[in-house]
Amino acid sequence: MMIQKKDRFESRSGKVYEIAGKWDRDFILAPIEESDDECLIYTPGEIEEFLETGYFKRVGGRK
Repeated sequence: MMIQKKDRFESRSGKVYEIAGKWDRDFILAPIEESDDECLIYTPGEIEEFLETGYFKRVGGRK
């Protein structure tokens, strides 16, 4: 699966995150809500696992 900057994912809790960039090989996910300033960092394998288990679902891509 190809994951790129600006791809968006929604968590089970309903929060939407956008791929902000990479830190070495890991992905940085930034919340799209301006009031939320907690970013997440996951390895490519973790992102794939979250998508497979339904923890995250893809809700959009590059704009």
